[in-house]
Amino acid sequence: MASMQTPQLCTSLLNSDLSWQYKGWPSSIGAGLDEVADLGWNVFESDFHFPIMVVKESAVQHNIEAMQHFCQHAGLSIAPHGKTTMSPEITRHQLNAGAWGITAATASQARILRAFGVTRILVANQVVDPSGVRWGWQELQADTGFELICLVDSIATVDAMEAALSAEQEGRLIDVLIELGIQGGRTGCRTIAEAVDVAHRVVESSRLRLVGVEGYEGVLPYEPGDFEAVDGFLREVRQLAKDVASVGLFAGLDEVIVSAGGSIFPDRVALILGGEWDIGYPVRTVIRSGGYVAHDSVKYARASPFGVRPPADYLPALQPALFLWAYVVSRPESDLALLGFGKRDVPYDSDLPVPVAVRRWQTVEKTDALEIFSLNDQHAYVRLSSDFQLRVGDMVMCGISHPCAAFDRWRAMPLIDNQYNVVGVVRTFF
Repeated sequence: MASMQTPQLCTSLLNSDLSWQYKGWPSSIGAGLDEVADLGWNVFESDFHFPIMVVKESAVQHNIEAMQHFCQHAGLSIAPHGKTTMSPEITRHQLNAGAWGITAATASQARILRAFGVTRILVANQVVDPSGVRWGWQELQADTGFELICLVDSIATVDAMEAALSAEQEGRLIDVLIELGIQGGRTGCRTIAEAVDVAHRVVESSRLRLVGVEGYEGVLPYEPGDFEAVDGFLREVRQLAKDVASVGLFAGLDEVIVSAGGSIFPDRVALILGGEWDIGYPVRTVIRSGGYVAHDSVKYARASPFGVRPPADYLPALQPALFLWAYVVSRPESDLALLGFGKRDVPYDSDLPVPVAVRRWQTVEKTDALEIFSLNDQHAYVRLSSDFQLRVGDMVMCGISHPCAAFDRWRAMPLIDNQYNVVGVVRTFF
């Protein structure tokens, strides 16, 4: 695998020394985070403090390549959601692999992505706080190579953005997508007619430019094999684009952007929003999947279509990339073990971590005989059969669920090869 490059704009961050501020890293060796790949460290042999979350380089590489393969096959572009990792190393790797841009959820995240060197950012949200609007405007004026796209879902949103820029001189406009939502869902116009009215208002604005439409299908109810609700909503997004085009509101554009989430239903997005469009303008369909890059061992493993929904070569299976290693710190009862990690170290909003391997006597063995049934701040409670040999001092590897809630618990994680040699670092900026 080609090494994960870090954007040049992060040079000052690269020089951070390993110290007490980076959980789990060796503290006795004077080294910078930019030097770890050259030190010959191994997670089990280099004085790492445990627990430690590791990132498997081969899995990250595989997942990025699998998603790019899918997008190329389906005729989609991808702007991976940066909020999953907020990592300059992973962001750069996604861009190097062909990502069209990077998605943010807030202006604050967009500012961090700019520090990573990202030149095209899609803020998949409404930006109405004046400081966020002004930051985006000023960034556009300062760098003609920078592209920024935001969402709007009401005339009030447009008014708020214009008010925030009332004192600014004329300049490059902020590109916006009209968001269509669902009843009882989150943001987004509730009807196509309402969305077309907002599009008319944007076209009248001297601060904004209409460049397309957007919707997020991930909030819709779903049962395996039943895509009726998801497909129906995506058809409405397609109809919105057609209706806006039919009244000439995309005039002057080189292409129209149609964007959807695409984490759980990328194949449905490709089927309904991809392919040929007959609206008088070229259409770029952009998905914003984020969790795919690390995948997981529970939530996305169950829900992701990759490797599950046919055909397999079209949706190649993803691999979990995040694993937490911890020691067995107590065996107080015959069927109970306590591991030395807890809520401060792993996500638990969706599912509890899953033990997948045990290391003892320098040997790693897979297992499905352990179950984590509870967490507190610093301990994981493990249920096991009384005849399973698990001792204080053994190590347990756990897969996690919901990678988005894992990265923000670690400021720097060792990037490892399949022998647990440290080949780099994955830093996060939340």
